[in-house]
Amino acid sequence: MSNQLAFFRYWGKSSRDFPPRREQYPGWHLLPYHSLDVAAVAYVWWDSSRSIRRAFPAVLDVDRDDEQAMTELKAWLLFFVALHDLGKFDVRFQSKAPGVTGVLWPELGQKLRGIPPDDRRHYDHGIGGYCWFSSEADSLLGIEDEDNYYGAMDYWAPWLASVAGHHGEIISPNADSDGIRNFAGLEALDIEARKAWFAELEALFLVPVGLSLRDRPPQITNDNRAAQNLIAGFCSVADWVGSNTRYFSYCAEILEPAAYLSQRIADITDKRVLHSCGLQGQVLDYSGITALLPEGEKPRGVQTMVDALPVESGLLLVEAPTGSGKTEAALGYAWRLLEAGLADSIVFALPTQATANAMLKRLEDFAKLAFREGTNIVLAHGKSQLNDDFKRLTETGRRPSIQGEEEAAAQCTAWLAQSRKRAFLGQIGVCTVDQVLLSALPVRHKFVRGFGINHGVLIVDEVHAYDSYMTGLLEEILARQARTGGSALLLSATLPANQRKRLVEAWGAKKVEDSNDYPLLTHAMGRRLCTPELSSEHHPEPRTVAVECLATPKAEPDEATMARVIEAAESGAQVVLIVNLVDVAQKAAKALRDKTSVPVDIFHARYRFEDRKAKEKAAIGHYGKEAAREAGRILVATQVVEQSLDLDFDWMVTQICPVDLLFQRLGRLHRHNRSRPSDFESSRCTVLVPESGKYGLIECIYGDPRLLWRTEQLLKRPGGLIEFPGAYRQWIEAVYGEAWSDDKDEPEDVFGGHCGWKQRQEQKRSDAARYVRMNIREFRDDQDTVASLTRDEEMGHTVLPLSADGKAFLDGRRLKDLDDMDKAEAINLNGIPAPASWRFLQSLETNDEGCRVLPMERQGGVWRGAAGSTDLTYSQEYGLAKAIKESGG
Repeated sequence: MSNQLAFFRYWGKSSRDFPPRREQYPGWHLLPYHSLDVAAVAYVWWDSSRSIRRAFPAVLDVDRDDEQAMTELKAWLLFFVALHDLGKFDVRFQSKAPGVTGVLWPELGQKLRGIPPDDRRHYDHGIGGYCWFSSEADSLLGIEDEDNYYGAMDYWAPWLASVAGHHGEIISPNADSDGIRNFAGLEALDIEARKAWFAELEALFLVPVGLSLRDRPPQITNDNRAAQNLIAGFCSVADWVGSNTRYFSYCAEILEPAAYLSQRIADITDKRVLHSCGLQGQVLDYSGITALLPEGEKPRGVQTMVDALPVESGLLLVEAPTGSGKTEAALGYAWRLLEAGLADSIVFALPTQATANAMLKRLEDFAKLAFREGTNIVLAHGKSQLNDDFKRLTETGRRPSIQGEEEAAAQCTAWLAQSRKRAFLGQIGVCTVDQVLLSALPVRHKFVRGFGINHGVLIVDEVHAYDSYMTGLLEEILARQARTGGSALLLSATLPANQRKRLVEAWGAKKVEDSNDYPLLTHAMGRRLCTPELSSEHHPEPRTVAVECLATPKAEPDEATMARVIEAAESGAQVVLIVNLVDVAQKAAKALRDKTSVPVDIFHARYRFEDRKAKEKAAIGHYGKEAAREAGRILVATQVVEQSLDLDFDWMVTQICPVDLLFQRLGRLHRHNRSRPSDFESSRCTVLVPESGKYGLIECIYGDPRLLWRTEQLLKRPGGLIEFPGAYRQWIEAVYGEAWSDDKDEPEDVFGGHCGWKQRQEQKRSDAARYVRMNIREFRDDQDTVASLTRDEEMGHTVLPLSADGKAFLDGRRLKDLDDMDKAEAINLNGIPAPASWRFLQSLETNDEGCRVLPMERQGGVWRGAAGSTDLTYSQEYGLAKAIKESGG
């Protein structure tokens, strides 16, 4: 083992307490052992996950049916994972724990003091490892001439950049190699250790399968970002697990590397470490679509097609009416993919937090059917079902380490502490679509998000609800999902033909033809495309909604409208008033409460998470499928009720909005078969339109005045009826298509507004394409990104209300009493979204999480504060508002 002594002089993990306080407990873990710990995790994960064995050959163009090719791919993957900390074979890193280095390498003595403190402090072992390899590749790989060097680097560099970037960012080919210089002659010792480690890993992983360092790994081309992201994500999570001292205790004894690796693999397998960390669950046999339905209920509509679909990785786009069972159909097909080993998990992305909350209970019920006990169901912005096993991933991050923030376990804790990110590592993750879209943007650890998506089934609900910027990012994610051989299910009640075409083409399918069928399933498997036909007996029942257009100032509810709403509720009707602005909702709810004793509820997005969850629960309790409905009631709400919530109203009054979103709202009108109050036996909807013909703030919300104008023209046609399901195709294409058949000419201001909107959309799509190709530094330096990271960022600010002294949350918990993970979680749960138009919030201080900190004092049931000269209030009833006066009710 004399040759091996070179790399056994390096530590990989070190306790901050040195010497260690406990006898028989080593204060360090040798670098070769940590590297092999992570490789052992990768070894077991590969062997136990059919989905992992599907994704890597797909993205690297390796024939999965070629046994030798798969054996070699596994060997290369393990080899490179074991190189992830190559940069720690550097005296600058080793000098971070001089006490440990002094024990391992006593002859260095005073030489370590010759290393400048800044070089030691700022040394990045990820970049360092990549740069050292680049400068030494000829020696490490036995390359004898320059041409062979550049040819080899084309193959080796992308792999090294991926694993070396496991701490947050894949290393750029142009990474700064500053610091590859002489430190009192110490660099020669590092070179010897790195060369010895390469030779050891060659013997461990490559030689047994007939490979050597002179061979080349599977090529990763410059345009194959999906491959680098998959490798980096896999390596990063394996590193987090391999850094957990619950399973990988420190070892300072010199052992034979091959024997050490074999023992670690056996331990991980026997102790079911991946299951214990919540990264794997056992899928149960598929029980048929009927298992997902209420007892006695038969499959209907698109649900009847699930069991006949081919079990093959691909894109499935489902278009069917609101309330027709798309969610159960999607989960049923996802279950079949899980059972076949084509995925390990499900990531379910929805438009809003409210819809994600509403989906959680359904997914909990699904998990009991599809997985054995102990499944991780992770709500991205809450703690629901985050089981104790999953928390073990973070435990070492709470223990002090000499590396501080560089420590993998500390980074794991920090990443998972932001609960919105946890959804990507459970068996079932529920999140808003924004969290999925971030996997395409150059933000730290984006590849962990991407890895979670790639080895699972991605389900995106209400896919019509996203603008061009978001759709551009989604298209990139779909392309990467297809590249890794993954699966995606996109759900929508309404989808314009041009949007359907773009999504399917992003997957790589060709010859996408328009179809007037409805409901419609579009299934892309690689480049193949099929549209299985739904039997006519399972088509949705015809439904008619009577509509009236009511012109009011700014399309807001006036006195006469509110009087009609009150009259209907007092006669026993459940009425919903949907407006497009929170300010309008708050104002309308207060006005209604001042005029009637009928209960008036309010629900919008501008609440702390716990308060919003209570509001959502109350809305479902009063207006959901199981609601008692013993008397009339009024709900004033914003767009939060138009997506995925199972609510049912007798009459709807709504502000004008684009036709596809209007149809979503109408899905909450007479949703279930039940008896109705007199005069409300048939579906009726009143749409408020601006009496001036100018859409004002509503245009600011939806962007394109043409969509609003065309929708209004259709609503005003003689007869006042919307006939479903035909309207899903006819009206959507009429509003979103290029041609407009109505005889009435489009107003000039509408045309001009549309042209400006179209130009902005083209720019947004261009921005999306540009951002996904940036690195983190370029992205941070691009001023245009400040307000456009995600849709949530575009919507404006996040306000964090705190006590007047800034030391406690409104619920009384003091910040100093929370550890880092709980504090990060609490900040997420207490942040309140506020519109970008509230520029006065810029006067507030911004914390490290990007929240505007708002000091507030409690006065009765209301918290009061100010931003500049603007007074603000917060209450559990009305949410965050500009000095709204509280009322009873």
